[in-house]
Amino acid sequence: MLSFGTGIRQWLCVGLAMAVTGLQNEVHAQDSFDGPPILEWRTPLPGPRMSSASHTELGAPVLKGDYIYLGSAADDALLIIHREDGRLIRRLPASAPVQSAPVLLDDRLLFSDTSGATWCYPMDGTEPVWTHRGGAPILASPRVAEDVVLVSNLADVIVALDRTTGELKWRHAQQLDPKRASELQLYGAPQPLLMGSEVIVGFSDGTLAGLDLDSGGLLWQRRIGEGTYPDLIAPPVLAGDRLLLAAYSEPLVSVDPLTRNIQWRLEVGGAHPATVGHQAGRIFHGGVDGILRALATESGAEIWSWDSETGSSLTQPILTDGGLLVASSGGGIYLVSPETGDLIWSWEPGYRLSGFSAALSVEGRRAVAVSNAGYVMSFIVPR
Repeated sequence: MLSFGTGIRQWLCVGLAMAVTGLQNEVHAQDSFDGPPILEWRTPLPGPRMSSASHTELGAPVLKGDYIYLGSAADDALLIIHREDGRLIRRLPASAPVQSAPVLLDDRLLFSDTSGATWCYPMDGTEPVWTHRGGAPILASPRVAEDVVLVSNLADVIVALDRTTGELKWRHAQQLDPKRASELQLYGAPQPLLMGSEVIVGFSDGTLAGLDLDSGGLLWQRRIGEGTYPDLIAPPVLAGDRLLLAAYSEPLVSVDPLTRNIQWRLEVGGAHPATVGHQAGRIFHGGVDGILRALATESGAEIWSWDSETGSSLTQPILTDGGLLVASSGGGIYLVSPETGDLIWSWEPGYRLSGFSAALSVEGRRAVAVSNAGYVMSFIVPR
């Protein structure tokens, strides 16, 4: 039988443990994007104001610590702004506008610009460590693979740079389908995907290819894209034992990465990658037709679909505790239930702020978006 003192001590320990657990759960809930947000602040990016018809922001913002890192179509620099109010903290000069998300490492920051230059800056400095200048605009984020930085540009060229010095290690110029030269070509190129010792890349003629990470040699290639715009703009996504990717016009496919055989296909186009769901066997894809789809990973069967009724390309859906956060290049921002496809919340920007071409970024209770009219805005879930 327990003594009175022993029982009190055990009761206090259990109570303290429950209190700590409750506090941890409360903190977790308060720091989670678990419901409809409110607009916290909105501020214009540096540079002249432009209409959304001629001003498109393609680079997704990146949140880290107290700051937001993002480019601007109207300024030749990467911008660092404060996440609490959007005030400008620092500019990292570039040769042209930065239209892709930067890559933040422990001590360095990497980004590319539309002149074809790739920059490496110290995280806390204003002078570049190194710069590599290519021959064509870059709209994709660099991919860091061990000691190599992989960069793809609009000339269907992939380069591998030394992570420490920026020196060129190898260069691959894709030989495009000659039939493609007479057709229309979109202004885009996907970020390379690293899969073991292979670099998986897509090109404007709709070809998916695998390159050797050490030498850049072509290991295999397969034509995927079809239609008026077969361009592979969205980077491929690895979902378990399969590659998921979409051409701009069509199709959306699942590819076996070993045999390169197509496992299933849908007549759907995409400008952004799919998102792998937390629930087993489910992916989410925003189409260029303005429709968000939940699909079975194994078969591609449609589980549900939600129509934004914008007829415009959707960004990559961000899976949060409150739902799927997605935006439209011709509409607003939406929060959709991942279980049912029902609309939970929406925010319409109005004429001057119309459209979002860059994916949103979420950290904790905050989501940051950049509109095509050149405004950065912060949304926050109330505690």
